[in-house]
Amino acid sequence: MRSTRAALTNRTPARATLASTPSRSTPSPRTRQSRTTSARATLTGAALAVAVLGVTAGCTSAEAEGTTPTVTVTSAPDPVPSASATSAASPAVELVREYLDAAAAGDAAAAWALLTPEAQAFYPSEQQFASLFGRDGTVTPEAAGQLAAATFEETKAFEDVVTVVSATTEAEADAWIVRESSAGLRIDDAGVPSTGDSVYEWTNPAVGAEDVAATADAGAAPFDDSAPASLTFASPASADATGPSTVGYPNGVFAFVDGVETPTDEPVSAGSGREFTIPVGSASSDGAPRGLTVVWQVGTTSPSSFRSSTVLL
Repeated sequence: MRSTRAALTNRTPARATLASTPSRSTPSPRTRQSRTTSARATLTGAALAVAVLGVTAGCTSAEAEGTTPTVTVTSAPDPVPSASATSAASPAVELVREYLDAAAAGDAAAAWALLTPEAQAFYPSEQQFASLFGRDGTVTPEAAGQLAAATFEETKAFEDVVTVVSATTEAEADAWIVRESSAGLRIDDAGVPSTGDSVYEWTNPAVGAEDVAATADAGAAPFDDSAPASLTFASPASADATGPSTVGYPNGVFAFVDGVETPTDEPVSAGSGREFTIPVGSASSDGAPRGLTVVWQVGTTSPSSFRSSTVLL
């Protein structure tokens, strides 16, 4: 904040020098001429002194004779904070950046330490996580490098229990759920189970459980903007599950397009599962890519975990 300081005023009294009273006798021409010359010299010197005083004190010679000169001191303006000092990222965004740095470097140990205990419990061990890191639907090193340079959008969900941090580039889109846990502020980012559990998949665009390059290379269909985006969940019963689903079978989801919440339709039966549809409309006129993120809660017990899935439209 820039503050204004009052000007400081220094008062310096000025005294005029009185000339001596001239003699009443009549001087001779030589004396008169000498005195005239001397008087002129005295007046000239006085005028120069007054001029110097006027320049130094910031006033005229007339002011010097009858007024008190004023000296104004102007303080230097306070420094303006730099943009970097006023636009620091939030703790949630900083945590996601740290996670992406670990992913880009292939540092599974650093990434593991940033997960919530509930997300870690998805894996049998840290070694199992390390062996699958970047290949089970979690962000790949290549995508992490691109997303780290993107602009992050930050949105609250589930009555502000979680913060959804998302990013979209020309070729990538992803989002991460950040929340408080027993270990502190951490990320819910578990991978996709390959077998033995209920799974979810995108049916429009048809990219499977995650928008993964390997799925696209296998012939996944792009987004059809003449229909709403759609995501289906298989019933745990259909997989003969013996325990709670680590993916979940939600009754409702939250959806965000580039960080802006988007209404979702009520789920409908899809075989033995449920299908959610999200009307997102057609692509923008400039053809810019959009990132669609769906977030849901896994289970209803506490502490529970949350999941998200993001596709590029």
